[in-house]
Amino acid sequence: MAVRGHLVVKLPKERVDAFVASGAARHFDPGHGRLMKEWADLSGEKPGWASLVREAFRHVGGARR
Repeated sequence: MAVRGHLVVKLPKERVDAFVASGAARHFDPGHGRLMKEWADLSGEKPGWASLVREAFRHVGGARR
């Protein structure tokens, strides 16, 4: 989903932690002060977002048949 110009995706916690550690993302805060551990808030390069959206889709089971 897009939130205030950022891409917010649900990914495995370890993947989100790696993005946060590298400075490429923050843990998503939906506004109630509790950070979501499996949700990454990315504000970087939009061209790379398509692959992250596909990865998130697979993570939540969107690729099941």
